[in-house]
Amino acid sequence: MSVGAKKAVVGIAAGLIGIGLLIPVAFWFAALALDRAFHLRPVLDRPATQILSAGSILIGAFWVSWAYSYLLFVGKGLPIELFGWAFHPTRTLVTTGPYAYTRNPVVLGLLFLLLGVSFLEGSISGLVMVPVVALLALIYLAAFEEKGLAARFPEDYPEYRRNVPRLLPRVTPYVHEPAIGP
Repeated sequence: MSVGAKKAVVGIAAGLIGIGLLIPVAFWFAALALDRAFHLRPVLDRPATQILSAGSILIGAFWVSWAYSYLLFVGKGLPIELFGWAFHPTRTLVTTGPYAYTRNPVVLGLLFLLLGVSFLEGSISGLVMVPVVALLALIYLAAFEEKGLAARFPEDYPEYRRNVPRLLPRVTPYVHEPAIGP
């Protein structure tokens, strides 16, 4: 197995475990702890919470999986980045698939996963924390990830950034016209 393939396997495993398991589980424990600390009761009863939870988790898993597949197969890289350092970054700017609707489909998917976790127990704290996590994610993306993409793709990223929203998806897909040199 080549070094690139090994990096891809490690990156995919780390990303899916982190985004699909560790972050939602930590969020769930934090939400339940806050609910207990403030004596908050579930906002909805079952089966409503189960239906909303399942729907949100399925939507979140869809966005995360769709985004990962495009970064891996179209961009030839991974969405693993931490404070400006990218682990196996994409070779090309991905503007198709989920990236034609939102610049951050992995974050959008994660927020749906967290919403699903909140609905699972009807956690008021969880429902309040989802927009807080979204705000923190937007601050992080603007401070680190977008700067890295602008540096790696100086010709294509500015137009893509102008046409595709950071988080909330467009209704119609963006069609990218690659920059043509002189």
